[in-house]
Amino acid sequence: MAIEYPELADLWEESGCFQTPSALHGWLSGYLASGARLAPESWLKEAADYLEVDDLPEALSKAVIDMYVQVVEQLSAEDMDFNLLLPDDEEADVDEQVECLAQWSKGFLDGIGASGKLTRTPDKDVFEVLQDLDAFSQAHIEDINDPDNAELYLGLTEHARVAAMTVFYAYNQPAPSTSGVSPKTLH
Repeated sequence: MAIEYPELADLWEESGCFQTPSALHGWLSGYLASGARLAPESWLKEAADYLEVDDLPEALSKAVIDMYVQVVEQLSAEDMDFNLLLPDDEEADVDEQVECLAQWSKGFLDGIGASGKLTRTPDKDVFEVLQDLDAFSQAHIEDINDPDNAELYLGLTEHARVAAMTVFYAYNQPAPSTSGVSPKTLH
């Protein structure tokens, strides 16, 4: 089941969540991209803490568990079909969309930090995309009447999507298989 932003936004509002669905999705994406994983109970606790909700109502608990499953599946898929959880242009104006992208980007960086997995300086590509996401976390629309805003937003969203996948592929490579392979002998 695909998680849709409008339904989650309503559920978030009903539950009194402090963070947006985009921010939590970003947090989870960053956490998983770093190579960390969570058991369902731990994920529910992390989600409640990040959303600043004492107890997750049943519907919200189900939604965040579904989110976890979907993000793992999308990040791991060979078709590279990972998508950021952001409102589309029918649900929000471009300035609201950019604000959600900023929240997603901050959440992604928060998730990486919470994982504790990146203890050394990342390689150049990962370092660059993390810097980009840091810049995106501060994005905002200066002129809401600029006709180029929507196109710029789409470009930033695609860049953030590729950045998340770059981090995921850097920290989630399967261990090399040694079965049936003999090391080459130099003569």
